[in-house]
Amino acid sequence: MFSLFAPFRGLRFDATRLVASRLLRLRLFAFAVLGAAASALPVLAANGEAKTSPDANRRPKRVYQATRLTGPAPVIDGRLDDACWRTLGSWSGGYTQFTPYHGAPPSHPTEIKILYDDRNLYVAIRAADGPIATRSRHPGDRDEFSGDIVGVTFDSYHDKRSAFEFDLTSAGQKIDLRLFNSSWDTTWNAVWDGKVSQDAKGWYAEFLIPLSQVRYVQGNDVWGLHSWRWIDSKKEEDDWNLIANDDSGIVQSFGELHGMAGLKVSRRIEVTPYVSAKAETFGHRDGEAAQSGRMKLDAGLDAKIGLTSNLTLDASLLPDFGQLDADPSVMNLTAFETFLEERRPFFLEGNDIFKFPFDEDAVFYSRRIGQSPSFWPSQTVLSMPGSATLLGALKLSGKTSQGLALGVLGCETESESAEVIDNGVPTSVGVVPRTDFLVARAQQEFRGGDTLVGGIVTRTQRYLDTPALRDAVPSQATVVGADLMHYWASREYFLQAVVVHSRVTGAPASIEQIQLDSARYFQRPIDGVSHVDPTRDSLEGTGLWLKAGRGSRGHWRYNEQFIARTPGLDFNDLGYLSIADRMSQRTEVSYVDKTPSALANSITLTASHQNEWTTRGEFLRPQLKLQLYSELRNKGTLSATLQGWGAGRDPIALRGGPMLWSPGVVSGYFWYGTDPSRRVFASLWGNLSRAQDASYRDSGLGVQLSARPCSPLLVSLSVERTNQTDLARSVAFSNPDGSAAASSYVARGDGQSLSFAFRAQWIIRPELRIQYYGSPFGSVLRHTDYRRVTAPLAHSAAARFSSVLGSTLQNGTVILDDGMSASNPDWNSGQFRSNLVLKWDYRRGSTLYLVWAQQRDTSALDTGNNARSSLGSLWNIAPDNQVMVKLTYWFSS
Repeated sequence: MFSLFAPFRGLRFDATRLVASRLLRLRLFAFAVLGAAASALPVLAANGEAKTSPDANRRPKRVYQATRLTGPAPVIDGRLDDACWRTLGSWSGGYTQFTPYHGAPPSHPTEIKILYDDRNLYVAIRAADGPIATRSRHPGDRDEFSGDIVGVTFDSYHDKRSAFEFDLTSAGQKIDLRLFNSSWDTTWNAVWDGKVSQDAKGWYAEFLIPLSQVRYVQGNDVWGLHSWRWIDSKKEEDDWNLIANDDSGIVQSFGELHGMAGLKVSRRIEVTPYVSAKAETFGHRDGEAAQSGRMKLDAGLDAKIGLTSNLTLDASLLPDFGQLDADPSVMNLTAFETFLEERRPFFLEGNDIFKFPFDEDAVFYSRRIGQSPSFWPSQTVLSMPGSATLLGALKLSGKTSQGLALGVLGCETESESAEVIDNGVPTSVGVVPRTDFLVARAQQEFRGGDTLVGGIVTRTQRYLDTPALRDAVPSQATVVGADLMHYWASREYFLQAVVVHSRVTGAPASIEQIQLDSARYFQRPIDGVSHVDPTRDSLEGTGLWLKAGRGSRGHWRYNEQFIARTPGLDFNDLGYLSIADRMSQRTEVSYVDKTPSALANSITLTASHQNEWTTRGEFLRPQLKLQLYSELRNKGTLSATLQGWGAGRDPIALRGGPMLWSPGVVSGYFWYGTDPSRRVFASLWGNLSRAQDASYRDSGLGVQLSARPCSPLLVSLSVERTNQTDLARSVAFSNPDGSAAASSYVARGDGQSLSFAFRAQWIIRPELRIQYYGSPFGSVLRHTDYRRVTAPLAHSAAARFSSVLGSTLQNGTVILDDGMSASNPDWNSGQFRSNLVLKWDYRRGSTLYLVWAQQRDTSALDTGNNARSSLGSLWNIAPDNQVMVKLTYWFSS
């Protein structure tokens, strides 16, 4: 196994090599045993007896012949009373249960019919059902799976890897998404029509789907076809062509749609201009300069141009990236930044081609584009821009008839300035440089999609026009990566390989900041020597990720992984990298049972073991994790995790200081949710962690209660409380002359947070809805019992640390008895975020927004020593308010 490390220079291994090699041989033996067991074990029925019915996962594919529309197109009203539905084409039924009883007959029959012309697809679905009073009609937001649902999905490339899905709920709400073999993406939004109706026999759905909204290869007669139905009260899914439930791939289990060869090339052009007006007021805080309110008018446009039927160019000019849902507040006591989800439509839609994961990191992380300033001026700051303005963006994406998927994204952000007081004079200082971003991704299919070979290139170019900016951020960053995914034995087994290489260049001061970053801590003394080089003007690194195993079919799944990151690896300019200078070996084994039993409809148990080293071969600590996920017979969901870290060396605990011995830690987490189809439903979650010597404790508990007082209204309230105590929390102290202390120091850190979140959603009709979100959040952190690190690798705390040092707090500075000083590390934080949004889809593809957003922030240390008092102080803070009106209008030709 260690021959894999050969490309990495300077690697050394300690006495753990023998143990690791023996563990590897044991794992390989276990894999062989598991493979034999998987092939020998019968499928057990709920009563425990061997079940000998035919394998529902190996049924032949069904075929539907589409019919060209020769007369008037149907009126999309959900009634299905048009002549074409009575006289053209054929209805196809025969749906089969996917869950809970895979392969069983459905509770109620369902039928589908598909027609098309040169511009549109027309789909009708008839869903027989019981009495109207027993049906689940829960109005919801777009892309929200709520109540009973029917849908149709087209693998229009017929690549058996990706598809376009269109669904309608029984309340008439639209859902559209991109579907893949093991995931889906609801952020994709197409422009289409759909209506529903119902009577005593059942309910009916009618779809009009423009061919411009799906991508296809001209002349290809066969598409993949899937249609499904969800009966919410029974938690039952019925499929037209039964999807395999052995994780071998959703899209590759589709049936076929024939008769599509006559379609013309769709050279679509869609333009969506927008205008918006925004008014902002700012609350005055003591000790801060007052800010006057302001008005802002904006205009811009988004465009889609179909270069071919399977290749699209997206363009955005001065896009409006106002987020209608704020990022959640969190108490982050770690050295690493919080990973935030993307919420901007331009970067969400069609983003699947740009995904390039590297273990738990991402080579492309779109939140880097337009992020908040990373440079804070030394002067007194009056106002700081929240983010960089995006001037424009271009995105080319699609897939050729030869199986080449490609995507190119280019963006430019504007320079931004902060308003400051410099020597008593108001002025502005640049804090964000003008920046160009480029991402290019390609992936080629071979062997019918069973082998995928791809690559990615990302580049960040900053135009640094001041010395302060040149010293703060690098001028260029480039990442090149290649990936391979290879399946065999009907995709039962797989091999994945990913390699990335990064290069960052800039002024020596900016490169030094990267060396000191929490991802690498070059200043950590190794053999008493720091490896920071303040003269470097570039930094390079390489990463490797190998993963192989069994990923589908049978009860047993398993894989072995190896991950390596050299110290200089860095793709945080346009990606997300949490840690460098690491090598990891990980083994995972899962048992999957989707046969309903007396307690559960399905259950997945996963066990994993991981060993970790630095790239110098220093063994850190092992980790063992057990996970449970189950869909219960009472229609609830249960998830639980138990994991433990063995005692070992921690290279980041002292945040740039020497390696510290850390005791073993045991951690547990659970989440339980009740049946969401009920009028009142709830979820409960919690976590608990404890070090074996009680030097670290972490706990949290949360609950969410949701209710539907009436069908159009859904309200929910959640509460979460967390507590953490760390007896060895790192604090940076300085000598009396201001230089960094030669020794490392720790303190007892006691932190807690309290948060609430209230949501309300009123669906007036599917096209018109009002939503409210409000979330107050309070957190506090206090430090006591300061100690010097005396023997960082000693196994007992008494030997690792000195006795508690006396300390005093003077003018915001902590001064220890030995003369060392540090800025007071305590903090209080209170935040309130709220949004009230009215959204009206007044015509196809066109929307009117009315938004009122409010926020309050406080960081005053005199607000108390607990999270509740910190949260309570929020209501004494004058709020910032924002009111916005935005109108979009969709054109197409």
